[in-house]
Amino acid sequence: MPSKRAADSAPAGQAKRTAGRTAASVYRHYVSDNPFGIKPLGNMLFDSQPPARPHGLGAFAPLDDHLLLELLADSDAFGGPDGDRALCRLARASRAWYCLAYNDAVWRQRTIARFGGDFVFAGSWRNTFKRCVIVSRQRSAGRSISDDDGQDPPGLVRDAIIRVPGMFSDVIYTSWRCSSVPLEHLCGTAVDNIDRRSGLSMADFVREYTEPNRPVILTDVVTSWPAFGKWSMDYFVRNYGRKLFRAEAVDMAFEDYARYAAQAHEESPLYLFDKHFAEDSSLAADYTVPEFFAEDLFQVLGNRRPDYRWLIVGPARSGSTFHVDPNSTSAWNAVITGAKKWVMFPPEHIPPGVFPSADGSEVTSPVSLAEWFMNYYSELDQSPATRKHIECVCRAGEILYVPNGWWHCVMNLSESIAVTQNFVTSENLVNVLDFAEFRPEQVSGFCHGDLYTEFVDALRSQRPEVLEATQKRRAAKLRAANLDAAKARCTVSSSESFWSKLSAAPSADGDTVEADEAASGGSFLFSFE
Repeated sequence: MPSKRAADSAPAGQAKRTAGRTAASVYRHYVSDNPFGIKPLGNMLFDSQPPARPHGLGAFAPLDDHLLLELLADSDAFGGPDGDRALCRLARASRAWYCLAYNDAVWRQRTIARFGGDFVFAGSWRNTFKRCVIVSRQRSAGRSISDDDGQDPPGLVRDAIIRVPGMFSDVIYTSWRCSSVPLEHLCGTAVDNIDRRSGLSMADFVREYTEPNRPVILTDVVTSWPAFGKWSMDYFVRNYGRKLFRAEAVDMAFEDYARYAAQAHEESPLYLFDKHFAEDSSLAADYTVPEFFAEDLFQVLGNRRPDYRWLIVGPARSGSTFHVDPNSTSAWNAVITGAKKWVMFPPEHIPPGVFPSADGSEVTSPVSLAEWFMNYYSELDQSPATRKHIECVCRAGEILYVPNGWWHCVMNLSESIAVTQNFVTSENLVNVLDFAEFRPEQVSGFCHGDLYTEFVDALRSQRPEVLEATQKRRAAKLRAANLDAAKARCTVSSSESFWSKLSAAPSADGDTVEADEAASGGSFLFSFE
């Protein structure tokens, strides 16, 4: 079957990107009605209602809302049943405290801190917290109670939200807006500038994508897997409902996570990202690693290899903020159900709004994925650097190749199930060995000691020819880097600065004044009349 490339002509593609970006930028100013009646801070200047915050918070009024929310969510400051009662009393103290104490992010943090993943979501995190407390008390009293049906237990009264006049908060309103903006406008879902290929030969894939380190979507791989058409939320609930999966910082039974995902309406929903999904299940048999990614040199480490495969499940708006895949590996991501918005930048271009540390060990970026799209997405075509990015929507039945070093973020546009694996090829082995040797403190998913030494020893034993060729390439890379550094030093030293010209200027007797003499005051001085 001949290879097919899906691509727009340049003018049409640019017009499509511009239209998609314009639609997204309009929604930077999207105004939604917060259920508590909270408005952005700037509205206070024109609103007829007096602000509730200054008098309502009393001595706490000078503190930032973000700090106050963190304080209320802190299990140390408001811990245990006494802390719960104190928060309830605080909510009755004023309109401002009511809005802060009822904020759902506060109760999400308190629920997870108190109950971990052992909860049945009840529409909001505050209702979920109350439900957990009631169920816990009834069980402690020896009463038999079933949580399997998800019904509200006796005694649970769900919150009736009260609208509050005069409450202005950028922190609370922005979070609400990020959870409410329509995703098709927020993420520019019409924008798509990636290659989509089918019928691709292995040789073509290596030449066109592996060697130049370029992303691509393959459209004719996933559709042949048993997982495609078989995996769904209902399938997992029926077959693995009580199996525990990792959802960020907690372990949850899948049926509990599915119930949560169906009701979640928040800025950053919990994202199921589980590396142990293949244990005690037949899920790994439902897909086959494509031939394009079959070479994985970490396999020489056997079961001591770094973490490498994950089941990924999440509702709309869940996803991953900008990052580079661990240990300098490449990856593939196959979408079984749903759709994912991807924004990607090549290794040499850092995404706008993202600030990595000098050694790459830490990355500072907006709190949520939606916030990044809200504040930075419309800027992508405004400079030559950001125009080098790639973005696309990867849909059910498609698989995306993520080359090593590429920055990327991913937003689920709908409820989605995917599987992903990281791998090491011969072409990328130089980068992986460099990372493992020179950045050992940043090695991820490996808990057996020194990854570099163990990996090199295993390669020497099982793939000596690959290791030998790679070490020669590493040596050549080092020589080239040293040569470039030497050239840079020569360039700097050969260019005369203004100071060097002054310090080498002739003195009155015709001799050259040396820098040491100039520094000691022997050549000139500055003064003001």
